[in-house]
Amino acid sequence: MPVSVVELRGRLRRSDRPVSVAVVVGNLLLCCVVLWLVAGAGATTREEETASWVLGAKIYGIWLAAGLVLFAVAGLPRTLLRHLATMLLTPSALFLLMVLLSLM
Repeated sequence: MPVSVVELRGRLRRSDRPVSVAVVVGNLLLCCVVLWLVAGAGATTREEETASWVLGAKIYGIWLAAGLVLFAVAGLPRTLLRHLATMLLTPSALFLLMVLLSLM
């Protein structure tokens, strides 16, 4: 039984709240992994450290852009805003936490 685009979009809009919660949790986990990559991830040479940083930056950028496009096209405004907020605030908060822990 084929589903029309209008019907599919209506279903997506009704699921905006649970999807946004899942997106926030996924973004938090991803940002922790990306910070680990950017921090070096056990790199022993400068080249490995640079490669790890570049990989982390690519993953972060693609995830941010893909989420913004996907949620905008799907018509999920709450998910879009929560995705943007967690992707911008989480790295800053994790970096600040690392700095504070290193000062102790």
